[in-house]
Amino acid sequence: MEDTEIAKKEYEIGVLVRKEEDIPEVRRIVEQHGGGFTSEFQAKKIALAYPIEGETEGIFAFARFSAEPANAKQLEHDLTTANVVVRSLIVVPFKISRRDAVGASKKRAQAVRQPAPVIAPSSVPAVHTLSNEALEKKIEEMLQ
Repeated sequence: MEDTEIAKKEYEIGVLVRKEEDIPEVRRIVEQHGGGFTSEFQAKKIALAYPIEGETEGIFAFARFSAEPANAKQLEHDLTTANVVVRSLIVVPFKISRRDAVGASKKRAQAVRQPAPVIAPSSVPAVHTLSNEALEKKIEEMLQ
């Protein structure tokens, strides 16, 4: 028996839509391309830093889904041309193992615990200061 199923890859999608009612349409487009959601869309209304397509605010939503890599490219194109989507981005999420996360936090904690090195007063060179008159005299000597 032949295995015809292509391995699906995990993706994260971020979309900016005009209103929250547009999110099911984005979900439909993803599912139309063979995508299966592994998390629900999380949405939040945001103010835009500058107007995009005449909009000053929008709904930013993101979710994780799995799909075949070949379908992801076509999905990006279809989201770009969809009327309900202002902007979209599909990325492969960065996966960090629990061991790496624990190791990184231990390294940060060790860095915080280390005391700053103490510099002995004898190792610091003495700073020679000049008065304004002495400085002017030195400048006069150099200019001559």
